[in-house]
Amino acid sequence: MMPNKRLPFILCFFFLPPLLQAAETVPASEFKVLGISLIEADITSVRSHLWDIGGYLQAKGSVKQHNYDKFFPWSTMRDSYYILFRYNHAGKITSVKRLYRPYSIEQSNRRSAIKTRDVALPLIQKLGQPTQVQTKGWGGTLRYRAYTWKDDKVTITIDREGGEKLGNIFIQYTVHIHDPYEVVNKAPDAQNANPQGV
Repeated sequence: MMPNKRLPFILCFFFLPPLLQAAETVPASEFKVLGISLIEADITSVRSHLWDIGGYLQAKGSVKQHNYDKFFPWSTMRDSYYILFRYNHAGKITSVKRLYRPYSIEQSNRRSAIKTRDVALPLIQKLGQPTQVQTKGWGGTLRYRAYTWKDDKVTITIDREGGEKLGNIFIQYTVHIHDPYEVVNKAPDAQNANPQGV
């Protein structure tokens, strides 16, 4: 019997894609939002980064705030209403929320409403298969799927507002290792100071 010269090629074709996919995926805590590291960035670096890349208008109500930033995309990320960053008192990111428009995935000419699966597919390519997939909503056509990726530092969730199919889709990034009630360490002199002079 003649040896099958195609066998090595077939084996490579069969095994190579899973290996490449495994090498390309990253854990949830290493995923970057608009090029921003959820673990390392703070309020100053977030504002500076979005200013540098351009295309985002900061909500006036959040300019002087130290616990949240709200940005409206005007020339980029036009498939979204806004992106909301929340920080603790130390300026570290505690969560990020991106709210999608109902009918506009970028580079898509479809007039039908977007689905959570449409938003999840690009994340599956970067993060691998979700940690959890839930079916939510009421029976029949009002049911939809919510997706979650999670590790010990970050949880990424794709869901709909109100937990119903008619709600707008959002992505929520929650950072567990940043205590929302953490405060900036004060200088020893400030801690020992007695403002009442008693």
